[in-house]
Amino acid sequence: MKIPVLTYHSTNIDGNTYQRNDLIAFKQDLELINALNVEIISTHRLVAWVRGEIELDESLNYVVLTFDDGCELDFWDWQHPIHGQQQSFYSSMKAYDGDIHATSFVIASKQARNTLAETCTAGFQIWGGGWWKKAENTGLFSIENHSWDHLHTSLDTVNQQNNEKGDFTKIITLDDADSQIKEATRYINSQINNKVTLFAYPYGHYNPYLTETYFANQQSSIKAAFTCDANRVNQRTNIWSIPRYVCGQHWKSSAELEIILIG
Repeated sequence: MKIPVLTYHSTNIDGNTYQRNDLIAFKQDLELINALNVEIISTHRLVAWVRGEIELDESLNYVVLTFDDGCELDFWDWQHPIHGQQQSFYSSMKAYDGDIHATSFVIASKQARNTLAETCTAGFQIWGGGWWKKAENTGLFSIENHSWDHLHTSLDTVNQQNNEKGDFTKIITLDDADSQIKEATRYINSQINNKVTLFAYPYGHYNPYLTETYFANQQSSIKAAFTCDANRVNQRTNIWSIPRYVCGQHWKSSAELEIILIG
């Protein structure tokens, strides 16, 4: 059995069509998932299955839903200044006719998120963290770790020894890994009810130090890590490099998604 993990970005709004708006794509994708009788399971159930801790019914098709970066539009509806009212991922989830769960991988640093509001969303303050605990309390969300500052290229400084940005493969020391992962986990834990146990690599970038040394031997809180490699997950998948399909990159229509979901 092979299970696809999908990821979306709620900031991807450049119109009101499937190809230009992840919020719209997500809503339509839920309709397809329901029509195909694909069962949505949480990232935590997926990880437990990969680890051999639970069994899943092999007669069924499954999918896992994730969101990256942690913009407020994961949870709150928003009136876009150009493209009008936008329905959040959460609003689409509430309307779904069936069991549903999604994981939001969030950027921990408040300073970084404030800068991203200026540099990535034209100054619109939609990068707050006040929704994290509310989302967790719905029972439909898990809030998990997407690093301290994403090594984002729009930041003046990032938590990397040489201030190298835009490439998470540059995290190759214990100090850098702890500052990006351990400190992010600590901060996110202070804001929510549950404990962070999952990590998504910024940009999908990873390296042998992270997958073979840091996660496996130098820390204990993170139980699995997710990439942006376009593959399905099976029980032989490396728990420190779980692949995901990215909306707009690995599929751009319902027809393309159907191939990912059921082949």
